[in-house]
Amino acid sequence: MMAARKVRLLLIEDDAIDRELVRRHLKNGYEIVEAATAQQGIELAETEEIDCVLVDYRLPDANGITLIDIFYRRDLPILVLTGEENPAVIVEAMQRGAEDYLVKSGLTKPALDYAIQNAIEKTRMRHELREKQTALVRQAELLQEQNRKIRALASELTLAEQRERRRIAQILHDDLQQTIHGISVRRHIIHQNLPAEIRSQIEPHLTAMDELIEAAISSTRSLSTDLSPPTIKNVDLTLTLEWLAGYMQRLHGLEISLDFQDECQITSEDLRVLIFQLVRELLFNIVKHAGVRQASLTVFERDERLHIQISDQGKGFDLKQLFGGAPGRPGFGLYSVKERIELFDGRLEIESSLGQGTTSTIVIPKESGPTLAKEEHAGSSQVVAVAPAEENFECEDDAA
Repeated sequence: MMAARKVRLLLIEDDAIDRELVRRHLKNGYEIVEAATAQQGIELAETEEIDCVLVDYRLPDANGITLIDIFYRRDLPILVLTGEENPAVIVEAMQRGAEDYLVKSGLTKPALDYAIQNAIEKTRMRHELREKQTALVRQAELLQEQNRKIRALASELTLAEQRERRRIAQILHDDLQQTIHGISVRRHIIHQNLPAEIRSQIEPHLTAMDELIEAAISSTRSLSTDLSPPTIKNVDLTLTLEWLAGYMQRLHGLEISLDFQDECQITSEDLRVLIFQLVRELLFNIVKHAGVRQASLTVFERDERLHIQISDQGKGFDLKQLFGGAPGRPGFGLYSVKERIELFDGRLEIESSLGQGTTSTIVIPKESGPTLAKEEHAGSSQVVAVAPAEENFECEDDAA
């Protein structure tokens, strides 16, 4: 069985008698490397394998306190020897990184042995803690990078979905509707060229065909506008919001009071489409859950950010139930709104009180592009509850 490795102690002490005293106390289990000056101690620490440093407070070429900084940076346990118990010296030594101090007049073998072993253990624990902290930092950085990639992918998917919607809407408008219109023209030509006796026989069928053609045109037109409104290419967002207000009134009977307090020029079509979809979802929530047929939509600018505020005087809802993990999937639509706004460095603010209605505010940079929010804004997407309520509230994504 191999003998236990001796502790290698670097003793930096200019007084030969004090060095002899330490040697006598540590005859067993220790290998002592001695230095009479600070410079010798530094050089030995660079060339020798040292487990612990015992340094005198007063040395001929330096103050022992200055050595604490040097050895602490090297992760070596440090004990300070003092001629007298001076509180100021002791406090300074401990603040600099010394593990303990020993007064020479009261030096004993048990006290010295305990101080050395304790200093080595504390330094070992500090080193392990530092390694674990470093590993945690690396893991956090890795998770952060993975999260960034996931968010980048989500951003690309969201934007790809928006562009695909616009492409399909364009196909419906330019191709399918024109094809249906061509069928209608052909039907009228056939009707005109038929002999009178045959025309009277197939007239009911032609009338039914007219109804089907009209229904097909209406459906494709409705689907096209649902996917991408006709005003979306205009940088003036107020035109799109005005169109949306009229659309919601025609389709759902929701009367919307509009108040545009500032200009609303949005150069990014991706952002205009996103705002349109989000506002439409919030308005559809009013239709489905608020129990009213009136709402207000206000647009204003504050702190270089665009605020789009949708309010109603309906039932209100419980924000804790909405986002607090209630059974089912409450608030999935609003959560989707919040997540998509975050892709443009924006946020969703919601104020609600039971019986007092709801105010939802989209806050977003006017010139924001489809980019990931900076880390300091990572938590900026938020929901603000004014008062608790008792009713669940769920939003549908991309309501027709």
